[in-house]
Amino acid sequence: MQKGQFGVLILLTAILFGALIRFAAPLNAQGPVNDGGLFLQMTRDLQEDRFALPDYTTYNNADIPFAYPPLGFYLVGLIQSLMGIPLLVLFTYLPALFSTLAIPAFYFLACELTDDRLKASVATLFYAVIPKSFDWFIMGGGVTRAPAIALAFLALAFVHRLFVTRNARYIVHVSVLSAMLVLMHPEIAYHTAFSVLIFAVFFLRGRNGMFHVLIAAVAILLLTSPWWFTVLQRHGIETFQTVLAAHPRSFASQFLFRIQFNLAGEILLTVVGVFALLGLIGDIRQRKFFLVVWVALGGLVVSITGFVLLAVKGFESALKGLGDAAPFESDFSSKTSRLTLLGLSAYLLMAGFIASSFYGYEFRLLNGERAAMNWIQENTDPSAKFILLTGGTSLIDPLSEWFPVLAERVSLATVQGHEWTPQQNLPVSAGKYAQLQSCLNQDVACIESWDYDYVYIRRISPQREGNVEPHPSILEAALRASTEYEIVFENDEAVIYRSLHQ
Repeated sequence: MQKGQFGVLILLTAILFGALIRFAAPLNAQGPVNDGGLFLQMTRDLQEDRFALPDYTTYNNADIPFAYPPLGFYLVGLIQSLMGIPLLVLFTYLPALFSTLAIPAFYFLACELTDDRLKASVATLFYAVIPKSFDWFIMGGGVTRAPAIALAFLALAFVHRLFVTRNARYIVHVSVLSAMLVLMHPEIAYHTAFSVLIFAVFFLRGRNGMFHVLIAAVAILLLTSPWWFTVLQRHGIETFQTVLAAHPRSFASQFLFRIQFNLAGEILLTVVGVFALLGLIGDIRQRKFFLVVWVALGGLVVSITGFVLLAVKGFESALKGLGDAAPFESDFSSKTSRLTLLGLSAYLLMAGFIASSFYGYEFRLLNGERAAMNWIQENTDPSAKFILLTGGTSLIDPLSEWFPVLAERVSLATVQGHEWTPQQNLPVSAGKYAQLQSCLNQDVACIESWDYDYVYIRRISPQREGNVEPHPSILEAALRASTEYEIVFENDEAVIYRSLHQ
């Protein structure tokens, strides 16, 4: 095999492995994984307004401003309009597809940072299979997250090129890609901005470089202004202030997470993490601090690139310890290096596939739950209000998020969208949600402060291994014994009570 061909083979393997892993979750879930209900409704609202930005989304009848950056909704809405594929199907499989397309974008960034295609290919293989490269990106909400991470990789590659070459023509690339990123996903844009600051510390030099950054920043503001200016006009600055406060970041918790050094999210052996630790030690000994600082201080979503590049350095050190003095320079010509890479690739594929399957099985809606929501849609008044008791957590509760879309009724405790509502922000909504879920282990008095018509109780708990465990509760027993409630629907997965005293 000629020099260079082995790197191409590894890159193609990375893309293939990444695709197999990413599609495992939605195939096992047989529907969108975890979230995406809010985004589906916003896409539908956009289509119904003929792709003009609505003032509010109709999701959950909650007066949620249509303030979320809309590029992802335009993308999915146009695909649906052109191809006629149901939105629910698109929200099931597009995240996995978009996340797969992020793999070559990662390779482009790795090539830019290493200037070595073989090292970039091995880094891409590591990236493609680690859980943190796909966990939140293959979920239903990945229709915006997955394209955003691809845009982040491309933007950072051109930021590096702009800083290093000082060639003004790359201002266009940086500006357009960064503007698309802001319009796709604000949190990933936030993480990327931190990485840009770190890149600036290590690579930005001279007045011309600073001037280039200023021009790019102004261009990004102008390119994104149709969105943010419209939101400011309609809803005021409070909407943006609310979303900035929606996800409070604890320095202590982030520090504790980072020092575990499992930033890859590996669920079995932390192989990539061990290699990254070796690479970290090597870079510190050689006084190479860029990747070290990037991993330590950069936004976690994007700085995974630095973590993986450290892992490649650690892998190279391990191969040298096995007797191959120059594995990358020799194109992995030794039998030891190639067999080690082959065995490692097989293990990482298996581990990644297991992790993806876990996500698909655990964060899914069961057929009986879909049947319950169909019954609600057909047999209850459109103005009916529900409280859902699932035993879940606020941001990882597929039933709570999808209920307003699939049942077309109000779920009083659903939190999605409230990061944009100043009158009831996300922390307040999450607190109310948690308080309601605690009622599962109490009597009926616990829920009587809520203004509801129906009580929906999830009777099961999907497990990541694929099985389903029963989820009995004190509240269900109390409701069944009460004369003020009647059962209107019941199956193995759900029971619905109608309140008789309101």
